[in-house]
Amino acid sequence: MKADFSSAMSLPSLFCSSALGRAFCILTAFGAFVSPAFGATVAYVSLPTATNSSATILTNPAYTSNLGYAFKTGSSGAYDIDWVNLQLTSSQASGSTGTFMIAIHGTDNETAYSAVPSSTAYATDTVNFTSLGPGQNFLLELTSADIPNISSYSLQANTAYSLFLYNASTSNAIALRRLTGLANGTTNDEYDVTNGFTMLDTFRNNTPNYTNGTGSYPALSISFGTTVAVPEPSVLALFSIFLGGGLLRRHRKSFF
Repeated sequence: MKADFSSAMSLPSLFCSSALGRAFCILTAFGAFVSPAFGATVAYVSLPTATNSSATILTNPAYTSNLGYAFKTGSSGAYDIDWVNLQLTSSQASGSTGTFMIAIHGTDNETAYSAVPSSTAYATDTVNFTSLGPGQNFLLELTSADIPNISSYSLQANTAYSLFLYNASTSNAIALRRLTGLANGTTNDEYDVTNGFTMLDTFRNNTPNYTNGTGSYPALSISFGTTVAVPEPSVLALFSIFLGGGLLRRHRKSFF
């Protein structure tokens, strides 16, 4: 007699009807067995505190007409910079475009509240921006495509660097946001750092321990970091845990 399989369950259906099979089929349906990596943003240095003022990036092609900070890397380098975020304000009309320079140099020393950029230049990029209108604050998020020279340079471990802006264009229409009113010797504490980085100094025009007025020492709104690949939990690993737990429970039943 010929068997009729037309109404019988298929082998995959039979497998999925079991307890272990159901878990396998559910996990497969939601993610199969491929666990792609996703990007996690790491900030080496950041200023999360709200800003309350701005400092104009002066027009001068010399790097010493600068606005930025000095820092020292941690011991686990080298470190790559994939992004830089700047809080800016502009006096230009909405939709107007402008440019300025962003650079990584060495430092003249590694002393807190004393370090400023040295003439040793490691990477420089020209950055473009579009104004939202006079007096409008905006966040300029720069990716590796916007800063190709900086993103291709690796920061070495236990090394002091300066990261700063300067204006090589013909207009003083752009300013960097800052947090003013801080006490002398407290500016470095305003920055959040990771990966063993330490803050050294905030400077302007190569003058250390930058102050914008009597008793007011600003922190500048420049954040930078990297994007790293982080693997998602493996579906196979989750399934093996479920499988192992089921076997363990059966063993317990057989032994007790």
